[in-house]
Amino acid sequence: MICMSNSIHLNITLPKDLALKLKTSSNQSALIAESLREKFAREEKARLSLHLLKSYRQAAREDQEVNDEWDVTTGDGF
Repeated sequence: MICMSNSIHLNITLPKDLALKLKTSSNQSALIAESLREKFAREEKARLSLHLLKSYRQAAREDQEVNDEWDVTTGDGF
């Protein structure tokens, strides 16, 4: 591996169809870097969305527990 500033030289193996498409790009490294950034961003967004969904569900359960506690008092004539 050869390091140049913030870059690292890599040897990778790709499926033939992707390699042939990549050859038509004027800047193969930039295309690969952009594609990886987009994929990692999608994965992070999916991870955060799942975390948010779990948090919303937990908050809804907690809200329901509070409502259930108050239902007892409303049955007492208040």
